Amino acid sequence: MKKYLGTAIVALFAMSLSVAAQEVTETSNDANTQKIDSLTEVVNTLSSSVQKVEDEALDKRIWKDRAKYFNFYYAKQDLTQKDAGMTWKSDLAAAMAMGRTYYLHKKAILGMIKFGLDWTFFDINFGKYQDETGFFADEEDYGYGDPEKIDLYQAEVGMGIGPSVTINPVNHLKVSAHFHVTPSMSLLVVDSDVNTSYGTFMSVGGAIAYKAISIGVEHRWGTTKYNSMVDLGGFDEDYDSDIEDGDFIPKGDYDGKIKWKTGATRFYISFRY
Repeated sequence: MKKYLGTAIVALFAMSLSVAAQEVTETSNDANTQKIDSLTEVVNTLSSSVQKVEDEALDKRIWKDRAKYFNFYYAKQDLTQKDAGMTWKSDLAAAMAMGRTYYLHKKAILGMIKFGLDWTFFDINFGKYQDETGFFADEEDYGYGDPEKIDLYQAEVGMGIGPSVTINPVNHLKVSAHFHVTPSMSLLVVDSDVNTSYGTFMSVGGAIAYKAISIGVEHRWGTTKYNSMVDLGGFDEDYDSDIEDGDFIPKGDYDGKIKWKTGATRFYISFRY
């Protein structure tokens, strides 16, 4: 009997030790689990913070750091004397512009679209033409022999403004479109005649950009008024009866303005910074 009682006591003691060990193990496991959960939460928080910083840095590089632009243009340009129905095509045309895009909202719509307002600080446009028709010949030479070849030079300096939209589909790739209105001072030089005038020019175009480099194309047009620079048949304002409707108004004593239309397709490379 004593033998069985001792065995029972030993068995109960072993079971107590086992239960105690199990409780200690479970407590230890719970503590370890809590520690792991805490560490995981800290890691996730840090990862989220790092990702946010990286996203903000990328957003800054894509948008804020690329807001300014410096454009260089090569153009095919036409100059039209509207009343006479004459058009000259450029031998050479080029331009340069510098400005900045001011985005109208901080966060991109759908994560990739921003609307902005472009302010072109200055836009300088130049075109050279050659007249071989005799249109600008002196009155005494008009209609005699081969017409003299006369060079025409046209230039505008202006400041433009207008809306733009930019889409950033992936990484640093951006596609944009714009419309600009550019009030300008215009210069037209024909032989020894120099004329200046105010003109409003408009342009619409688009570009594809990757990081600091973009390429684009735009159409530009505008109308200016210069003093008449040709003599046709020696007409004079004292002989109004000699001038029929539709005739080109001659220079000389006439002090009126004649409309000239400029149209151009400008291809450009842009540096954004």
